[in-house]
Amino acid sequence: MNVRHLLRSQTNELFELVQQNGFQPSEFEWQETVGMGSKKLVSQLVHKTSGFYFCFDNYSGFSSFWSPSYEVLHGAANTKRWKTQTDQFSIWLSYLKRETESPDLWKTISQEAQVLESAADADTSNAAFNSTERAYIVQGINEIKQFLLTAHKVDPELVEARLNYLIESSERVGRKDWINLLVSVLVGIVISAALPPETTRELFRFAGTVLRQIINQPLLLM
Repeated sequence: MNVRHLLRSQTNELFELVQQNGFQPSEFEWQETVGMGSKKLVSQLVHKTSGFYFCFDNYSGFSSFWSPSYEVLHGAANTKRWKTQTDQFSIWLSYLKRETESPDLWKTISQEAQVLESAADADTSNAAFNSTERAYIVQGINEIKQFLLTAHKVDPELVEARLNYLIESSERVGRKDWINLLVSVLVGIVISAALPPETTRELFRFAGTVLRQIINQPLLLM
């Protein structure tokens, strides 16, 4: 499509700025939109996978609006000069990199929590654990504890009390309720320790393996 109200030399400069900021120009496309200030058809450069954009509302001067911005979703400025507009465009590219490279921790937690839920699918009751099962739980929770403390160096004060609570609660709540507690406690540890997505996935997979062993295939006690 034709780019509205920009010179070819200007679009070439934008092409180079995209590359200089670590993006591939093929990640973007030009689209038409209605300018916020001019109310005329103008052009915006859109990051295809995220939908974020920078609009060049240059029908009569240099004006811009964009998403994402520094601390809010949308930003705008009457930049007046091309140089000021390209400076703002470069800043916008830094915001874009920040948002597209930041992991979605809430989504990660939600996805990985399903691992534990699927591990418990075969057990539909909320019956109490018997003494043998509680012994398996103690061993399994201790394995999770060592996984966090040894493999990932999580703060012991954060881990000890919460996992000990899971052991204690296994003596008084049913299976389904205990599994919900397990998910809640692990989510709390992930958030409090600010664990990265890969570590979060590893933790929930490990916990899912332990849970399956507790409910379906008991561990051999030492």
